[in-house]
Amino acid sequence: MNCLDYRRELGPEPRRESAEMQEHRRGCPGCAAHHARALGFELALKRALAVPVPDGLAERILLAQTTSERGDRGRRRRVAWFAAAAVVLVGLGLGVHQLRLFSPLAQRLIVHLEHEPAALITHTPLPVEDVERRFTQRGVRLAAPLPAGISYAQACPVGLIGSVHMVMPEREGPVTVFFLPGHDERRSDYADDGMHVRAIPMAAGTLALVAADARHFDTLEASWRRTLEGSPDTAAGLP
Repeated sequence: MNCLDYRRELGPEPRRESAEMQEHRRGCPGCAAHHARALGFELALKRALAVPVPDGLAERILLAQTTSERGDRGRRRRVAWFAAAAVVLVGLGLGVHQLRLFSPLAQRLIVHLEHEPAALITHTPLPVEDVERRFTQRGVRLAAPLPAGISYAQACPVGLIGSVHMVMPEREGPVTVFFLPGHDERRSDYADDGMHVRAIPMAAGTLALVAADARHFDTLEASWRRTLEGSPDTAAGLP
């Protein structure tokens, strides 16, 4: 596969790559950058289109339709227009169900990724000291060695929450890892169209995993728990 073929096939669905496309992207920095820009554009577009839909809109439309005066054609036309608008919003995936699907934290993490698409491009592991320095900046002491393969690490704010923002390349696509010290978030899994977020209470903070493919979440969660909390005995405060 050459670059032209890759970009032509990527265009319709940037989140769905064939095995041949993934192999080409891993060996081509130019197409890797193009892929990251395409993902960033999709996320920004989705955010721009996320128009809040009032609670009970569909029910109010149906009620208005059944109780409107049959002789008032103008009023019926306005009701029909609102009903059509509601159908369009649902068709775009912007209905009430989707807005309730993502937590405020998950939404902030997605927005943060929109502004740093270049973080997903590099696949070269960073020196361990560079990653440890970011945790030190956040006042976090690691209990065990870091997981291998971290290619990006910055001490970034996510909204008003301080975090260590990292990227771990995987064969199926990069997994973004956030550790938010001091932030209390219940354990949750969220799924949007092509994007998964897992929030895990961990080590007096919250670990968040964000990726288009969630198959590595369980393994990464276990690895990061060892790094942040140590062995099960250490995490429990035992000698």
